[in-house]
Amino acid sequence: MLSRFRIPAQETPWAWAGTIAPDWRVIPVSLDILVVQHTDAVPVGLLGRYLELQGAWLHTWNAARCTSPLQGDYDGLLVLGGPMQSWDDDAFPHLQTVMEVIRQFHHQGKPILGICLGAQLIARAFGAAVYPNATPELGFVPIYPIATTSPEPWIQDFPAGMLLLEWHSDTFDLPPNADWLLTSDRCKHQAFRLGTSTYGLQFHPEATPEIVRGWWDFLSEAVKAQFPQLLDQVQQQFDAHWAKADQFTEALAQSWCTQVALASRQSPPCSLPILC
Repeated sequence: MLSRFRIPAQETPWAWAGTIAPDWRVIPVSLDILVVQHTDAVPVGLLGRYLELQGAWLHTWNAARCTSPLQGDYDGLLVLGGPMQSWDDDAFPHLQTVMEVIRQFHHQGKPILGICLGAQLIARAFGAAVYPNATPELGFVPIYPIATTSPEPWIQDFPAGMLLLEWHSDTFDLPPNADWLLTSDRCKHQAFRLGTSTYGLQFHPEATPEIVRGWWDFLSEAVKAQFPQLLDQVQQQFDAHWAKADQFTEALAQSWCTQVALASRQSPPCSLPILC
């Protein structure tokens, strides 16, 4: 059984320069998050840092290596991105298992956050089509909110045209009954909510410059030829836009952890057996 208690702030070693450690005494119960990672090149990154600052324990399941999830009681599910196409079950059979886990968490009312491939898998898990986008989105792209009757806390102050990092060639239709939250000029569906607490984001709030440099090798030769200066351009974009993107990631982590904490008080955690 996973521990449900945090150690005091003064005993916690913080490795991030300039970060003020939170006072865990006001967060008596930890939040256990199952993180689905498809490849070492796409880790939880910056988003993981802010989730941990909110009191989350992150339990990483490398789904491509271990085809079934780890034993544990989980309060939320975070599904990361990856270079594979979300419909390529023959080459990546673990994708079917990930979608089963997504449906299990959703049906139990546990918050889910999917990023890029993770968002596509959520859409696919609930019957929506996933397919190649008309053109790749690579680098920082203006994102626009969609007017809704119930705005999300993490996009209430979202400025139209905010620049966030994209790195994808595929897109998806919205699942039935999903609420459309964000869009861009080149990719219609940038964020959605299904039910009360299942979210899909096409962009990458977790990415850092170091992480993105590792993604170059996953691009096709045709895309590399089309964007030969991409890495230099993206580094310049990080220099110009990362401060605001970082603030957005922090707000997203705070809002999502609030939902996870609320759900953890309303119902038991999602229990997964050892199947690996």
